[in-house]
Amino acid sequence: MPELFNCKDGYKKRNGRLFYEIWGDLESQNTTLKAVIILMSLITVTSLFTAFYTYKADRIPVVIRVSSVGNAKVLRNLPLNNKAGMGEIVYFSKSFVREFTGFNSIMIKTELSRALNKMSVTYGKKTLNMIIRSKFVQKMEKAGITSKIKFKKIKLIRKTVNHDELKLYIIRTVISNSDTSIKNSAAYEDKLILKRIKRSVQFPFGLEVVYFSSLKLGGA
Repeated sequence: MPELFNCKDGYKKRNGRLFYEIWGDLESQNTTLKAVIILMSLITVTSLFTAFYTYKADRIPVVIRVSSVGNAKVLRNLPLNNKAGMGEIVYFSKSFVREFTGFNSIMIKTELSRALNKMSVTYGKKTLNMIIRSKFVQKMEKAGITSKIKFKKIKLIRKTVNHDELKLYIIRTVISNSDTSIKNSAAYEDKLILKRIKRSVQFPFGLEVVYFSSLKLGGA
């Protein structure tokens, strides 16, 4: 028979587990719950740290390229000097032109923000200052228009080790939001100079815009 001794609320085994005590079961449950809470807290902190580290890590993205005959080639862990293919250059250029010149009174802030993020730091700051000084965003929001861009031709006119210079021939149609029958179309020659940079989460294409100009050729 186990040796018992008196306690305030009942009896206990000497140097053993609670044998009989009014609050014994509750104390035991609380101790277990405290251990579970501490363990879950450690797991949560570890998970958050891992997620944050994974998000902040400057990882090279997976790129899928398509050959001239339509075969897909997946490139993983690309080296830092991996050059963007012509397909990537064309897609990047079209996206930039749509965002920077596809004026839309409702989406103007979002589109300009995306275009500025595709620019180099120096060129982006210069362009942003110009936009602020001219109050371009405020004017566009009041204009009540939507633009559509049709690409007619894209030419790579110069290529160096670090830069690509392109000319994009487009038709830009501006449509009134209040009356869609009111529209105006014009042809433009856009010039774009891209710099090859290290691929990153912010620059998955490994490209940034360092110069852009647009020349109106006439009505379409």
